[in-house]
This record gives sequence, C-alpha cells and structure tokens, in this order.
Amino acid sequence: MASSKSRLYEICAAKHWHPPSFECCEDGPSHKKLYAFKVTIEVQLEGSTTILECHGAPKSKKKMAEQHATEGALWSVSAGSNYVG
Repeated sequence: MASSKSRLYEICAAKHWHPPSFECCEDGPSHKKLYAFKVTIEVQLEGSTTILECHGAPKSKKKMAEQHATEGALWSVSAGSNYVG
C-alpha cells in the first residue's frame, strides 16, 4: 500500500498540479520537542488557482507529524469533488 505522501504526489501529478510542499515547525525544549507540518497544494481548476493549506496537529515524532498533515491534505482533495475526479 502506498504511503499517504506518495498518494498525494500521485494525485497532484495526475491532475497536472504542482507537487505539494511540506513545511515543518518545531516547538518546545530540546528534550520535549513537538513537530507540526503544513502541506500546501496549488489546485488549478478552470483557469483559476486555489491554494490549499493543511496543518497537522503537533506530534512528538517528525514522521508522525508529517503523516498527519499529509492525511489531512489527502482528505481535503478527496472530499472536494471539484479537486479529485
């Protein structure tokens, strides 16, 4: 089964959108860091561009934080019938 990040890249490529971008934010002391990701997708439909930003909840592991935000972005593009056909 493909990862959520791979699936998101596949959807963007299939729709001829720019690849998603991932931005990590760290917070907290070094012994208790929390990571949160923002996934940004440029959605191009019928001559207009919409910027979709999905923010994940802070997590203690960077990979988990990235996955959480990516799953939110996947849900967003999958839930909108205008985005994914």
